[in-house]
Amino acid sequence: MNFEQVTALNSTCEGDHRWSRRAWFASLVGSLAYGHLLANRSVSSAFGAEPEKKPAKNTIYRVRSVLDLQGEVRLRNQGASIERKNGKQLIARTAPVRSTSTLDYDEQYVLEDAQGDSCLQYFHEAKTEVNVDGHVTKTELRESCREIVKHSVASGMVSVAPSQPMFAAERDLVEGSLTTMYLDALLTDQQVSIGDKWNVDSEAVAKLFNLDAIHEGKITVCLVELDKEKAQLAIEGKVSGSARNVATEMVIDGKGTLDRRGGYVSWLALQTEETREIGEAEPGFKITATIRVLRAPIEVMTHGRTLQEALQDIPSWESAGMLQFQSDHGFYRFLADRRWTTYRDNGEEATLRFIVGNRRVAQCNIANLVDFEPGRQLSMAGFQSDLREVTSRSGHEILEASERLSNTKHRLLRFVVSGSVDGVPVRWIYYHVSNDTGRRLSMTFVFDEASLETFAEQDQQLASTIELLTWPSKLNPAELKEGTPAVDAESAKATGKSTTR
Repeated sequence: MNFEQVTALNSTCEGDHRWSRRAWFASLVGSLAYGHLLANRSVSSAFGAEPEKKPAKNTIYRVRSVLDLQGEVRLRNQGASIERKNGKQLIARTAPVRSTSTLDYDEQYVLEDAQGDSCLQYFHEAKTEVNVDGHVTKTELRESCREIVKHSVASGMVSVAPSQPMFAAERDLVEGSLTTMYLDALLTDQQVSIGDKWNVDSEAVAKLFNLDAIHEGKITVCLVELDKEKAQLAIEGKVSGSARNVATEMVIDGKGTLDRRGGYVSWLALQTEETREIGEAEPGFKITATIRVLRAPIEVMTHGRTLQEALQDIPSWESAGMLQFQSDHGFYRFLADRRWTTYRDNGEEATLRFIVGNRRVAQCNIANLVDFEPGRQLSMAGFQSDLREVTSRSGHEILEASERLSNTKHRLLRFVVSGSVDGVPVRWIYYHVSNDTGRRLSMTFVFDEASLETFAEQDQQLASTIELLTWPSKLNPAELKEGTPAVDAESAKATGKSTTR
């Protein structure tokens, strides 16, 4: 199979918009954890013929995937807890969803390296279109983020754009419907004949479908047809597992083709049915998806870079993994840990939540304030006086007070307050952010004292990078990103879009 056959997917797969299962899921479910990779297998010999050249662990492919899905998003009312009855979640409401996605990229990867599994991708095309309850949202990867590096760390797989921080929607977009560098884990290195079946290792299934782990169930592959060039495979099974610490069930039915000379999966078509519970960060869903993948080896990456060169450009995965959040209606932006998620944003106010292990650790409320005239600033004494008036009535205590300039040259007033709510020790961190043009906003972080270590210095990371943008003289909708209406939090997650990305 050559690359011309790969690009022929344009004509064989309907639709040229991209909304990958993984991209849409992550807008529903955010980023998912990955584990360590199964060994790359020399598989062609298992089908009775030695390949002309065994696949190397450092491999380059051109990959194109198209996905269509439909089903329903499962939402809960804002502020409501995740209720259960007889072990099952009670769903507050549902919304129909349809989406189409396209990914086209070069991929070079190294498996089982001493430093962990790594992958370099260069995207020729990455876009999605999703319709949730009649609201259409489109997302397309920016030119500056076409080079993506993925690397396995202790907490899972991290995806970064070395040249510029990604928006959450872009991060979810490039993580794809499948982790294609794991496709060959579907194969076996045992001798098999037509009609023989084998079970795919559960760890490999989790990596391929971007799950945390498989708890029960299995995926079975059967050799159904064989010639000198290709082996045809049937794939089916049912698994229960977790994705980002949220329970999920998948039923998988599909076909694949093994290129016997190259020893790799060259074509894959799957239909998956997935039911995922509602999580703290994202809605649940019940969907049916059709995924089609074409894959062919290439000599070099199109943009001329190598995986090792890209890895050398990333001194710290923690800092490189930061996401860019931007409020198109609130006119501010900042960098923050990828575990933050936008719950709501109407331009005047926004709520973000810090979710760790499907547990809400902290919340951040951001509010635009009335502008001062240029050059005027709120004094530390004035802010402290206002805050003392509030804390004196509630019995809370001011622990710290500081003033500094942010990395973006904005003036930050910071106060740390302790108190209790219903007997639970709670900590608040208040910020007043301003610049010389008169722009102002407030940020309030709140979390229980037991989460102090987990929260660490999240507030300082966010505040140090916040940038207040100039108000437009007249709001021009054409200058805003497509599909950024003020919507409720759960619908925003379902569409993969909110006014704070």
